[in-house]
Amino acid sequence: MNKTLLRLALTITLISSLDNSLNAQVFRGLSAFKELIEFEGQRYLMDEIYDVKSEDFDKLKIDKTIKEIDNDEGFMFVLTSYKFNDKRGVVITSLNSKSFFNERYGFTNVHLTHNEYLDLYENFIELEENDINNDDHILRKFNERLIIDVNKSEGIVYFTLWVDNQNRHTFSRAKWDRALKRYKKYVE
Repeated sequence: MNKTLLRLALTITLISSLDNSLNAQVFRGLSAFKELIEFEGQRYLMDEIYDVKSEDFDKLKIDKTIKEIDNDEGFMFVLTSYKFNDKRGVVITSLNSKSFFNERYGFTNVHLTHNEYLDLYENFIELEENDINNDDHILRKFNERLIIDVNKSEGIVYFTLWVDNQNRHTFSRAKWDRALKRYKKYVE
């Protein structure tokens, strides 16, 4: 009986200890994703786009070209520019709540090569050249995962990117211009 009580006491102590240490490692709410999104573009590149070598080495360089976080609405957007060996391009990482009560979140990643990213920007510029009245939206499907949307509100032109028809991210034309300039400087 004493051995059983001793084992039970040790088990309860171990479980309590594990529970306390696990709680110390758990992120909660949107703040957890703020930490994770910093690395999500890199994880996506290494895990799903390029094969990292087991012999010799690969060289990866990344830059968070755009980073937008809206705590109130529960979304994040990161445009990560990269150079992987002799390849270059961007990863669009989008995070949105998947429930009205912000109980479930999910990352969405889209990879664009250098030429695809330049083409995306040129598509925005081409759509902007149309006669846009305030509150009009000029739309174009860029690829199977992205829809671009150019609109004007109070005389200011905005570029909106729809990711998988569920995540919507809007930026001023000036912000997209700065992002492209920063990207070109970074990859060249």
